[in-house]
Amino acid sequence: MPTDSDGDGISDEVDNCPNVANPDQKDTDNNGVGDACETSAECPSFDINASYDTSSIVKNGDGYYKCDVAGWCSSGSGAYEPGVGWAWESAWSASTLEACTQVGGGVDIPDVAFCAAPWNSAKIYAQGSVVDYNNIAYLAIKETYGITPDNLTYGEQYQVVGYPDENLCPVKIPNNIDYGQAKPVGGNTQADKLNPTGAVNGAIISNQASSNNQKSGGIDPATDNGGNHNGLSGDNGARVSKVTPGSVANQHNQYQLTGGTEVVTYIGDWAIYGRQYDFSTLAASNVHRIVYGFAGICFPDAKNEQDGGFPTTAPAAVLRTCKQSNLPDGAMAVADFEAAFVRKIPGAPQSGVVGIESMYELEANKVSGVFGVLYELRKQNPDLKLDLSVGGWTLSEGFPWMASDPVRRKVFVDSIVSFLERFDFDGIDIDWEYPGSDGAVVGMARPDDAQTYAQLVQDLRAGMDWLSKKTGKSYRLSSAIPAGEGRLEKIDWSVVHPYLDRLYAMTYDLTGAWERELSNHTPLYTNPNAVGSSAGTSGDFTINYLKSLGIPANKLMLGIANYHRSRAMVPGDVTEYDNGLNGDTSYGAANAAGADLILGIAGVGSWEAGVIEGYDLYANYLDNQLKPKHGYRLYTDKIANADYLVNDNIGSFITIETPRTAALKTQYAKDNGLAGVFFWMAEQDNGYNLNAVNHVLGNPIKVDKADIKPAQHIATCGQNVTIAQCESLISPLK
Repeated sequence: MPTDSDGDGISDEVDNCPNVANPDQKDTDNNGVGDACETSAECPSFDINASYDTSSIVKNGDGYYKCDVAGWCSSGSGAYEPGVGWAWESAWSASTLEACTQVGGGVDIPDVAFCAAPWNSAKIYAQGSVVDYNNIAYLAIKETYGITPDNLTYGEQYQVVGYPDENLCPVKIPNNIDYGQAKPVGGNTQADKLNPTGAVNGAIISNQASSNNQKSGGIDPATDNGGNHNGLSGDNGARVSKVTPGSVANQHNQYQLTGGTEVVTYIGDWAIYGRQYDFSTLAASNVHRIVYGFAGICFPDAKNEQDGGFPTTAPAAVLRTCKQSNLPDGAMAVADFEAAFVRKIPGAPQSGVVGIESMYELEANKVSGVFGVLYELRKQNPDLKLDLSVGGWTLSEGFPWMASDPVRRKVFVDSIVSFLERFDFDGIDIDWEYPGSDGAVVGMARPDDAQTYAQLVQDLRAGMDWLSKKTGKSYRLSSAIPAGEGRLEKIDWSVVHPYLDRLYAMTYDLTGAWERELSNHTPLYTNPNAVGSSAGTSGDFTINYLKSLGIPANKLMLGIANYHRSRAMVPGDVTEYDNGLNGDTSYGAANAAGADLILGIAGVGSWEAGVIEGYDLYANYLDNQLKPKHGYRLYTDKIANADYLVNDNIGSFITIETPRTAALKTQYAKDNGLAGVFFWMAEQDNGYNLNAVNHVLGNPIKVDKADIKPAQHIATCGQNVTIAQCESLISPLK
């Protein structure tokens, strides 16, 4: 019985198009092939001036031919014209009409879907990039630039791999997706998984000056007490040391994280510049999570001046990213595109990112910069999580404006959802400083901040949960929150905390050069003598206040500072050493206020007036045994359980976080069932503080590198307490 493949009633032997039903047998060009076959196959005719990819199929004369050698098929001469002469067989092989496909100019296209952005002539595509060109997905087989995927003049640049499918891509910004309703989330379910605290030495009193009088950096710590700066940072007139982290020995041990109490650290991408911080040396194995700072909001009216008239370039940097990424108002954008994705820094893979691309067209596995280093660190430490923080002190002005408008708020959430999928991050941190209160910009707060902050958190939770259903991955939503009751009480936390995985209590910066009072900037307990910005406030107060509002302890993270705040003073300005800390600096003009006060009394610093970074502390003010250098003396506030340095010879006060106080905060977190502790920030620590934290958590040590054991550091108190008093202060650790 004759075969009729297409079922049109005409046997294949006489059918002029046996694979496509064509009962009329129409053949317009009288070439013996039915129009139905020529129309459906769309097999292109050979063109001597065209470029052909390997596996391209063409019609020439009465035959069909598949390209085997792209360069010869596209030679531009008739030497290899398929089916003509004898040389064509070196470039082509015979094929069939059936091999032609309806799409793709005769190239066999796999039935595979890809997320593929439209090809951009201005973009450098790294090997492995997938692009959409004429509704075909092409894979770059080498780094390529400016050559269309179907152009073979310069040799093969791309390979056809399938079809683009935008449903596989991160969401568009903006979009019309309804993310649904937010659902409450829990805290750290492992918070009760506690190891025994590591052994701690007997109490040690640091009452002898160090024999190490080495100095580092651009100021003399023995004679310079700071004060009377010409600017806030070293770039605009502050008299600072500019000591770099790499100039101080790295003391990070390596630990195995077995305890349930979390260890999280913030980082700042600006550290790659003057500080020359090498992020590839970050002790990633010793923390559970890294929070990257900062991204901002596309807010066209953002001000480039902070309270006090101090300049900042961060808002303008965000707007540059917004513009080059063609983002709508309200979207999230990184502040420093160069640092995040482009700069070739140690530990970052090479990439084709040049700095003019849209942030939301980049591919996570093809970036350099700090993001590239973080991805490498996560490869080395597969349990490491990466979060992005939005806002911070200099980039919070846009929050009230964005959150108060439903359209802009939706755009922001869309951008967060898109970012998390595109860059394979694990969470988002909202560092709005502060809902209901002014931060860096006077007048930024709005009356409805509390309500819009709560709505923003709920909208983000819904968007991130929607994304979880798409990717199968859970995402953390956290918020950095203030420590003082005055700012905390402006928020109805009962409608906020259910949708947050973690709340980072910023229990630092409680005092500084904005006031004359000499107090502790990051105390565990409250200094009863404080009457300024640290009055009634401490880590313990903040945690208990938040718990009293119904916030579960296993959502709360306690802050540890890897930096220290200094003030210039007149010798004798510290008036109480034994019953807490008390005193006021009388340095400078008595009637100074605002910026004049800050610049006038801000003490010594590393890169900012009045701020000493952790590695600089051990380069210039303490030795590795916590013995003071260059005329300083170490003291302990035994009521606040905080440490500080005083040099009464030159008039200098520094409130500090030592391994002892970091350890006590960690023990407090364990004892009170907190989610964990977090650092501001990793690049400021030479390793002593993070070692102390892991020692208290009982995490097993894998590589013992530090020159001094945490057990010794943790046991060291200032010269104004007795051995017995010091034993009492460190007793929670024993």
